[in-house]
Amino acid sequence: MKTPIFNIHDLILVLTLAVCLLLVVFQWLLSKQKVIGIYLLSGFFVCVGLTALCNLLLWNDYIVLHTPAAKALLALGLAAAVVGKSVCLYLYVMAITQENFRLRLWHAAHLLNLVVVMGFIIIGNLDSDRLRFRPESYTPFSSQLTDYLWDYLKILPVIYAFAAVWVIRQYKQQLKEFYSSLSLQGPYGLLLLTLGFAINWLWSLMVHLLGETIDTGVADNFGIFDNYITFLLVNALFVYSLLYAHQLIQTKGKVKEKDAAVTAEPSADVIERIRRVMEDEQLYLKQNLNIEEFARHLGIHYREVSNILNHYFNTNFFEFVNRYRVERAKKILSDPQRADTTIFDILLESGFNSKSSFNRFFKRYAGMSAADFRKQVHS
Repeated sequence: MKTPIFNIHDLILVLTLAVCLLLVVFQWLLSKQKVIGIYLLSGFFVCVGLTALCNLLLWNDYIVLHTPAAKALLALGLAAAVVGKSVCLYLYVMAITQENFRLRLWHAAHLLNLVVVMGFIIIGNLDSDRLRFRPESYTPFSSQLTDYLWDYLKILPVIYAFAAVWVIRQYKQQLKEFYSSLSLQGPYGLLLLTLGFAINWLWSLMVHLLGETIDTGVADNFGIFDNYITFLLVNALFVYSLLYAHQLIQTKGKVKEKDAAVTAEPSADVIERIRRVMEDEQLYLKQNLNIEEFARHLGIHYREVSNILNHYFNTNFFEFVNRYRVERAKKILSDPQRADTTIFDILLESGFNSKSSFNRFFKRYAGMSAADFRKQVHS
């Protein structure tokens, strides 16, 4: 009986490559997100697929590369693919969360990672045999450089993935600075997916670091697990890009100081105007109110409003407005003449536009659900 070229673990790499190529095509045919996002996500899929192909060629004992050029090309391809998927994931997250994101000249600094890995490969004359530490192929110097290269290729994706997670966390905070009503389903989905890649690549790094201290077979099995998770995450990211990425509210990002009228110490008049607009004019009752509209009503720059809310009221726009909405809902719930009004009607009348958001904020500020609050005040 002949030994098969591919085992089940190799097939997942083949499947990952095939799926990634299909996802690139589907991305251009089906995606509704902006073009730069499509470019970066397509680049990510290509690099993940190329990583799978290179790993297949590198570690499969039945696929033999005979020429020095092919062995060198495999090493270069693997290094470039790992750098590419790391940078593309990070830039993709930036592109779909920031309204004014453009690829700038300084983004080329990310290519320094490519220069570093190419430097290891060229200086150490590294090829696929040396990446596998074949005894007949390496010298002590090339072995040391190979160790450094593998360390770099394992650490780099982890750094970029967690940097992307940080960008999403900042993005969520920026949303709360600008909007009073928003769905966090899209940001949470993006956060979970990016965190999934970060943990998956961290797992690969840990297996790599433990590889020298644990049994080789155990380390290989742990490493193979990474391939299956990558396959699942890639497909999940594609589905997310089709369903949610184009729906994300994009923030303006950081504004230059010359464009932001921010005061260190707000005047008493401005603070009083903010309170009056909320308490007397009840602007919070307007659903989907954002900070720019709120600031125009006050006649000051929205950055100044944000600064005042952050430093004087110790909150953000999202929390500030919804606290008033909860207080409005509590007054209606406490009114015996409104006992027959449904909670859904009350939340709409209070300025909320979703039941989940209302329930979350009401329980946070009242310490109980709206139904329990109504029972308590009328008991």
